Amino acid sequence: MGHLLDWGDARHFDHTQGRPCCLCGRSTPMQSHAGEVVHKVCAEDWNAARTDEPRRYTVATKAKPQQHDVGTWRFHNDGPTTDQRVTILAPVATDPPRRGVVDIDVEPGQRGLFAA
Repeated sequence: MGHLLDWGDARHFDHTQGRPCCLCGRSTPMQSHAGEVVHKVCAEDWNAARTDEPRRYTVATKAKPQQHDVGTWRFHNDGPTTDQRVTILAPVATDPPRRGVVDIDVEPGQRGLFAA
């Protein structure tokens, strides 16, 4: 998934009030497709941490034959069109990290806050 959710539709924003996010508890006016109160970043972190959840995908077309992961059924992108079938991804073996490459664990909400 392009890990950033596109929630540009006004239905994702409650203009009347901020309520507690279902994931972190801090106030937000944002809400999911189902009306669940959640920060966009919290939803992105939730999706990234749950690769075993059923996913939604863009519909393959002649112009774009490759499907793209748009998130979980709970929190997903507003992509142009998504496949309604439930798909569960199987684990994929990955190559071991290259020598000298270090994985850095990032706390939720801290994405992009690195010192040079």
